[in-house]
Amino acid sequence: MSVERWSTDQLGALADEWAAEREAFVAAVQAFVTRPATQPSVDQIRRLDVAASDAVFAAMGERLSAFLQTMDSTPWYTIQHRVAEHQRLLETQHGVALRADMAHLATLQPPAEATAPHEAVRQALALVQHILQLYTDLQGRFDFPSVRFANRLTSQIKYRLYPIRQHLPALQRYWLLAEADPAACEPPVAAPESGIQRYEAAGQRGAYTCYVPEAYHAGRAWPLLLTLHGGSGNDEDFLWTWLTYAKSRGYLLVSAKSFGPTWFPWDAPSLMFMLDEVQARYQVDPTRVLLTGLSDGGSFSYEVGFAWPKRFRGLAVVAGILRPHQRSEHASQLPVYVAHGAQDQLFPVAYIRMVVEKLREWGHNVTFHELAGCGHAYPPGENTAILHWFEGLSAAHPALDGPSPGGKGSSA
Repeated sequence: MSVERWSTDQLGALADEWAAEREAFVAAVQAFVTRPATQPSVDQIRRLDVAASDAVFAAMGERLSAFLQTMDSTPWYTIQHRVAEHQRLLETQHGVALRADMAHLATLQPPAEATAPHEAVRQALALVQHILQLYTDLQGRFDFPSVRFANRLTSQIKYRLYPIRQHLPALQRYWLLAEADPAACEPPVAAPESGIQRYEAAGQRGAYTCYVPEAYHAGRAWPLLLTLHGGSGNDEDFLWTWLTYAKSRGYLLVSAKSFGPTWFPWDAPSLMFMLDEVQARYQVDPTRVLLTGLSDGGSFSYEVGFAWPKRFRGLAVVAGILRPHQRSEHASQLPVYVAHGAQDQLFPVAYIRMVVEKLREWGHNVTFHELAGCGHAYPPGENTAILHWFEGLSAAHPALDGPSPGGKGSSA
């Protein structure tokens, strides 16, 4: 279906459908974390001063950070055939201690200035317990919707903890790469326009979540990452795939949401509107914009990148396929990084090897990373290789808009 056949009202209806689903999910999570809990007796309550409160948060932050690292390092395909083992690992390494933290936190009365972090940690611990119970209820069986739901809850934990990371030193480190300079990435006073901000769909521009580094200032131009989630994914959850890298290496980050459950032709102009909006709002270096996506998002990034190649310095596709598309006459100037699992059963790697050869025939500078032992998923740490490649590209690249998908160009 062509882009022109979809009116603003029709796109709005798609956006409203997702917004309603999101609102229901967020409301359910909020109701769960704010439900009344059993209150300790008055003589069990311990009032904390600031120093004692900081010590409690630091210890709990260590354990929450370890839990998040475990969740990050075990993508669904790695536990597909060992759910029971994964459940035991979560329980033995994290469950006992984090449940004890939840019980202990209920007996503590923090100083007034620590009320907000106290509540955020309490909600995060409640969500951890929900995740642990989800895996217990699976009884060793793999159920993708349940695992996906657990991952969405993990994302909600991060949204509660990121704003209070200054109170939990381990979490400050969790959101930084090992080589990052904490003082540079976490200045004493964060830029007022920095942090995480979500923008609802408006007209023909879809929803997106934007992260601006705390060290941002308008005195220089910043590189930008435009990232596309996989099928049935969303902008808010996919943001965390890239935030640590953006924060540590100084990138603006835009995590885009498709109008529907996955990417279709009408989403292409939406992405251009997002770019225009962010470039108007912040100091963006138009010669250092990376377009990247996972699975369906990776497949769609081919189509967007090849239609508007001069809007991007590079294109990185993870676990995506090349579909018929409209190519700008300048498409072959766009360098491409392809990462694909050797054990991908959805998009076999033999086909991807042929795609890589075809891209090279068309004149693209292609880097291909075949991921041994990896299936159809995003391998932890692949972003490091992608950014190493991207930052090694020549800085010379025009920032002019390419022809539209229906304009001058060719089909492939």
